Amino acid sequence: MTDTDAIHRTITIAAPIDRVWAYLTERDKIAAWLMPNTFVPETGRRFTMDCPPGIGSGAPIACAVTECVPPADGRARLAYTWAIDRPPIETLLTIELTGTAATTRLDLVHSGWSQLDPADAYVRDRHEQGWDVLLTQHLMPLVVGKAPGA
Repeated sequence: MTDTDAIHRTITIAAPIDRVWAYLTERDKIAAWLMPNTFVPETGRRFTMDCPPGIGSGAPIACAVTECVPPADGRARLAYTWAIDRPPIETLLTIELTGTAATTRLDLVHSGWSQLDPADAYVRDRHEQGWDVLLTQHLMPLVVGKAPGA
């Protein structure tokens, strides 16, 4: 049986944890790999992700930071809600970083999909495919300096 509630992705990035953290918590860097946003790295802060038309409904994604623990002792953690309008659902995105001197492991869990009506399962599938592309083709090249704007 597959886990239909959560999307799990793990990648290792050839960069120190502080550099990876910057791409998860600095508004302009988030926009470079994910989407334009109003993110502020403070627990309790609400913000939006500006989903472009054609990716989803085109409506902003409403979010709220539930956890923001900057790098310390080789670990960091960021979590925020992710609420879309069609179908209306609020999920939770959690990213944990584990760093060594030269690399950082990024563990992403996007949970809460079991709330979906079975007819809307395609929404979870689209997010799963999206995270594959965003992490490996957008985030990773930017962080390691192999993409424009790195």
